[in-house]
Order: sequence, then structure tokens, then C-alpha cells
Amino acid sequence: MRKKLFFSLFITLFLVTALPYAVSAQDTDYRISLRKDFGYGMGADIRGTFSIRLVGDEEPVEQVTFYIDEKVVGMVNEAPYRLQFHTDDYDLGLHILSAEVKVRDGTTHQTEAIRANFISADKEGKFVSTVLIGVFGAILISFVLIAIIQGFVFKEKKGKNGAQKNQYGLLGGTICPKCAKPFSRHLWGMNLMVGRLDRCDHCGKWVMTTRATSAALQAAEAVEQSETPPADFEIPPEKTLEQRLEDSRYLDQ
Repeated sequence: MRKKLFFSLFITLFLVTALPYAVSAQDTDYRISLRKDFGYGMGADIRGTFSIRLVGDEEPVEQVTFYIDEKVVGMVNEAPYRLQFHTDDYDLGLHILSAEVKVRDGTTHQTEAIRANFISADKEGKFVSTVLIGVFGAILISFVLIAIIQGFVFKEKKGKNGAQKNQYGLLGGTICPKCAKPFSRHLWGMNLMVGRLDRCDHCGKWVMTTRATSAALQAAEAVEQSETPPADFEIPPEKTLEQRLEDSRYLDQ
């Protein structure tokens, strides 16, 4: 019985004394973060001006010593505990960044290290070029696919009277102010608030467009059809000089 009582008292005493240390360890849990101030950063590859900053409760902190490859690069004695550096000041390649935190009660805490790969300007340029080419390539492919889809979905169809009936795109149709012919507004046109800058399919000129009404489009289509000669219409060849002289004999003198 006494042994059980002694064992229970021992466990209780252990928990009471260990709990404050566990809470203290959690309260003083520090780490560092790497932030880009100006430059390039893609994953672990970085170049330019960056900052190492302490993350955690800054109230009890007295001093923070920052390290790069276990070499002291600076000490900060007041919040915010942050150190700025430029990658060009160090050798190219993989580097280890860490910090030592000194608290007012005299204890010190070592943060977990983070790794960063300092790259050259040439490698940065290649990475940026690759990203830009990929982005613009994706945009270009998207425009081409949209144009193809729009061409199939909104192609011309036959009306009841056999005439061509225009089907305009997602942005509707408009009438060119230059040639007065209707055309579909393109998705790649530039929206300038007052209108959409677009290229006419007929005259090829860039014009400011607004979405036309169905009545206005039908009227423009009717005018366009009246000006278009039938498919079987053939323009007679130009007469020769002899034929024109022969025709002149029948003119009134």
C-alpha cells in the first residue's frame, strides 16, 4: 500500500515539475523565414536581395545572431529581428541559413536551418526566359484554340430562304465603321472601356467596336448580300481594240 502511494506521489510530482518546462519550450519555439525583398526566387533557387527574419514570440528575446554556413553575418538586438543580405556577396551554390536566439532569462535557442541555392545572373535569366516563353506560349495556344472553336461553333449557316445566315461569337457581332460590313468580335480584341479595339475581317483595319443589335446586323447583312455578285456570275473579259472599233460603227454620228 505504501509503495503504491509513494509511486502515485512520484508521478504527480514529476508531472507538476515537467509541465512548466514543456510549456516554456513551446513558448520559446523559434524558427526563421526567408523573404524576397527584390530579385528572383523559384523554390530553393534565389538571387538578389533577401531577408532572414525570426518567427516566434519576440517579447522575451534579447538578441538574435544570424548565420550563413555557420558564419556570423549579423546580430540584431531589437525587434523586428531581421537581417537583409544580397546573394552576390556570397559564393554560388547551396548555403545553410540559421539563427541563434538569446532570451532575457539567459537561455539560448538554435533554430532549424533552411537551405537556399544562390544562383548566377545567367541562370536567373534562363529561368525567367523559360517562364515567360511558357506563359506567352500558353496564351497563344489558348487564343488559337478559342479561334478554332469559335470558327466551328459560330460558322455561317443557311437561313430559310437559302441565304447565308451569320452566327456571331460569344461577344456578339459589330459593324465595321470603315467598310460598313458586319463581323464577329474577337476574344483577342482589347477592351478599352469605351469600346473594344478589334480587327475587321473584311477590310483588315483595326477599329473601335461596340456590340451591335440584331436589327443593325441584319440590315448590314442585307446590304452586304446585295453588293455581293452571285456565285455563278462571271465578269465578261475586256474587249479587244478591234471589237471596240467594230462596235463604234453602230454608234450615232
